Amino acid sequence: MHADRGEQELAHSKLDHACLDACIDCSGSKCCGAISYGGIIEPPFLTAFDIAQIEKGLGLKPDEFSDLRKNPNTGNDVRFLRTNPNGGCFYLDSGRCKIHDFRPVDCRLFPMDIRRLEGMNKWVIYNFQHCELSEGDFSLLKSQMPPALSILGDELEDYASVPVPGMVNLMYSIISPV
Repeated sequence: MHADRGEQELAHSKLDHACLDACIDCSGSKCCGAISYGGIIEPPFLTAFDIAQIEKGLGLKPDEFSDLRKNPNTGNDVRFLRTNPNGGCFYLDSGRCKIHDFRPVDCRLFPMDIRRLEGMNKWVIYNFQHCELSEGDFSLLKSQMPPALSILGDELEDYASVPVPGMVNLMYSIISPV
């Protein structure tokens, strides 16, 4: 599924830029403030579109805000948002996201994700104990599925299959096949 830049821009405009109800009174300390490689929550995966948005929004080069890793399942290089040296998102400040308007698709979807399970890509929702999702949150997350797929485009296999060691221990519910 190849999406050109124009299709990605349109899909991005359809992504809801609001917060989940569960995030409104959250300090982010158990999710965004706790991300780390191999931790309970891995740093956000960055699509090429995310990288372009962050570059434009911050005026930084990708090496200044992201880390490059190899996806052993595809052999492709993939990028993840850089974390603070002691863990936590570099862009979380006093419980608020400094890049909220152009945060990565992976951040917008959390605690929903796409995982490669039993040879198929499936939408899952992690049963993250610190997120008390409302019915409105579930509806909002489900509405993000089509535009997220458009933005992921050719990067879907990397997004779904890249190892996230810490998150494999989180319980999840399967929503649907992709």
